[in-house]
Amino acid sequence: MLTILIIFIIQCVFAVVVIVVLKKLLDKELMNSAIEKFESCKASSDVKEIIVSSASTVSDEFQRQLESIRKRKFIQAKFDFQEDAGLKGGVVIAIGDVLLDFSLRSRLKHFWS
Repeated sequence: MLTILIIFIIQCVFAVVVIVVLKKLLDKELMNSAIEKFESCKASSDVKEIIVSSASTVSDEFQRQLESIRKRKFIQAKFDFQEDAGLKGGVVIAIGDVLLDFSLRSRLKHFWS
């Protein structure tokens, strides 16, 4: 009985580790896709604010990449970084009336529909 319990606990720990690793890899992929799409957005001097929502604090590297693009395309805009645990992962970027949704929540919603 003890052996079965130990095996069960090991399997649970392994499953949690796999889920965490896969989420981090997916998060990174979603962030890279968001950067590519942000880069392809049409330049505009009318945009005053760019809202970046993410499930957790975005990395400094991600912020630097966004800032580099902003300096070239959205000179007047300021960033507003927000955390939204409901996104589950990834990022949503609102540029004026354009919404770039690279969140895990939206990916799962589309997957199940």
